[in-house]
Amino acid sequence: MTKWCEHCDRPVDGDRCEVCGNEIAEPVREPVPWRWRFFIVATVIYVIWRIYQLVSWLSH
Repeated sequence: MTKWCEHCDRPVDGDRCEVCGNEIAEPVREPVPWRWRFFIVATVIYVIWRIYQLVSWLSH
């Protein structure tokens, strides 16, 4: 994952920004919120249900 200089708003290759000279910290990954996990699970369940209904409708 590329480091990012917040001050210059540009990607940086090393530990220091070449433009402003600020030291770049490792990016912190935020966990996925539970609402998004719930939304994804609910969507998958809904799509599976609709596929089941389609197969049931086609078989009759």
